[in-house]
Amino acid sequence: MVKFLEELKAKNDIVSVVSRYVPLERRGRAFWGRCPFHHEKTPSFVVNDEGQFYHCFGCGVGGDVIKFVREIESLDFMGAVHMLADMAHMEVPSFSGYTDEGNIQARKKEKDRLLALLKDTAYHYVENLKSPEAKNGILYFEKRKISPQIARRFGLGFSLNFTEIITFLKSKGYTLDEMQKAGVIKFKDDRPYDAIGGRVVFPIIDTANNVIAFCGRTLESHPDRAKYINTADTPVFSKSKNLYALNLVKKEKMQSGNKIDPLIVVEGQMDVVSLHKAGFTTAVASMGTSLTSEQAKLLKRFTDKVYICYDGDTAGQKATLRGLDILKDHGLDVYVMTMPEGLDPDDVINTYGADGYRKLMQKALPLADFKFEFLKKGHDLTTSEGRSKYLNEAIAVLKTLSEVEQEVYIDKVSEIASVMKDFVRRQLTTEQAETPEKPKVAGVLTAETKPTRQRVPVDGSRVQAEKFILSSMLYKKPYAFFRTDISKYFTNERVEFYKTITELDKTVPEGQLPQAFYEKYAVYDEGENDESTDQPRLDEEASEIINYIYKNRNSENDENYFKDCVYLIYKAHAEREIEEITRQLETEPDKEHRQQLLMQMKQLISNIKSKKVDL
Repeated sequence: MVKFLEELKAKNDIVSVVSRYVPLERRGRAFWGRCPFHHEKTPSFVVNDEGQFYHCFGCGVGGDVIKFVREIESLDFMGAVHMLADMAHMEVPSFSGYTDEGNIQARKKEKDRLLALLKDTAYHYVENLKSPEAKNGILYFEKRKISPQIARRFGLGFSLNFTEIITFLKSKGYTLDEMQKAGVIKFKDDRPYDAIGGRVVFPIIDTANNVIAFCGRTLESHPDRAKYINTADTPVFSKSKNLYALNLVKKEKMQSGNKIDPLIVVEGQMDVVSLHKAGFTTAVASMGTSLTSEQAKLLKRFTDKVYICYDGDTAGQKATLRGLDILKDHGLDVYVMTMPEGLDPDDVINTYGADGYRKLMQKALPLADFKFEFLKKGHDLTTSEGRSKYLNEAIAVLKTLSEVEQEVYIDKVSEIASVMKDFVRRQLTTEQAETPEKPKVAGVLTAETKPTRQRVPVDGSRVQAEKFILSSMLYKKPYAFFRTDISKYFTNERVEFYKTITELDKTVPEGQLPQAFYEKYAVYDEGENDESTDQPRLDEEASEIINYIYKNRNSENDENYFKDCVYLIYKAHAEREIEEITRQLETEPDKEHRQQLLMQMKQLISNIKSKKVDL
């Protein structure tokens, strides 16, 4: 297997593979681009063709070409191997002795069988449109102005009845068990039936161009029949991890080489088809569910800006709200379109045409604006009670925004609620006030009050991490010691503090401030007539360090928190070294020295990923 994987990677140059998804620009001996795995404006994603690896200095992801394909396509290891093998026109050999929660090859064989069954099913549904029994399906497409070209683009088909597909699949050698595992059939009273029988069929295709599921749209309104139904989750399909028509968006992105701007998200498959028909070829559907984190990650690979366009009724707008914050949390700029009451995007296209829909896009609101407008509609603002309820809910929304955004929207909220801006600002300040800081003292520190410390440094401030480490060392916490000099991991402003603390008297009891530290950082305030007072104080930085562990204390987790802080400063140092090595590689002519530098870089990347910090 090792030999095969080496050949596989050799035949799939990482620059060529990554370039399918990310526009890259050569700088020296490396290629740079914007990371496809997180939001960024300045490129920090580097692909090294000599070492055949990638690394992002922004979010820390990295690896070889197999790892990249796994992450970008949401595949398991063998799925990525097979995809790369297809690209290189290689045949994947049969491996034995390799297991991962069971037999990989057995699972791969089952998956391939199910995908083949789904592909055959999709083709058969398309062929059904040639049957006289599909007359109602043809009339539906004509009514919706779906041309044969658009129908072929999406692979639209028709299920004639509840049994015909079973007969066809049996003739192809598939078993009822396989049909059920693929989601094509269900059972009722031990009798199998087509899961989307008698409906117009929309095949759901993943970004690897595999048919993975189906959606059926009923042709007649009935209180006991849902308008749209999706086939069940299976070993090859999870509704929460896929988006309808994302395969077409991927094709468009690969042809242009750029991220899609913007990408439109709607509820149903028919909405997507109508939008593509009208020229909005970046539309996808969430298939009737609230957006999930997995779907947000998928969207982020293709775009930085998303227009959410759900149905114009109140239920549709509530569904919109449930997914908004998920998208924002994944670094997407979110705009919300409002459809006319009772209409969906398909209705708008057929009634008002592409220009009508485009005008609605131009009126789309940024995420926060939409939230405040939605809350406004839910209350009677002519009454004191209505304004009070609106204000409470609006303040809850304001608390989720950044300080800059809060300042922008305070005006809007105060105007809608008919209250003074200062009142809204005071409400925010009151609710967001932190626990008062413990008084700063010199000498022995005690802690009658111990505010709960937030566990944030790994994703937060390096300065915060350094101060907690120094404070822990200063008070000789049992876990706060190092076998080697780690001063190089600190920023210049705190290197002196680190060295001073390591040289202090080791006999001073834990929790007591060594006198030498106090004397070194003592500052004398100038009294009247320019005469110094007798009472010294610690300078601001030193004072903050000696109090830091007590201001940010949760004794049960202090040791783990300390380790997180150490990892953060090591990671920052290692990434600086990686950047320096990258610069050296751009100009280093000696091949042997370049190989040494590459090995150093790979080791640093490995340490960061494994969180291996042995100090």
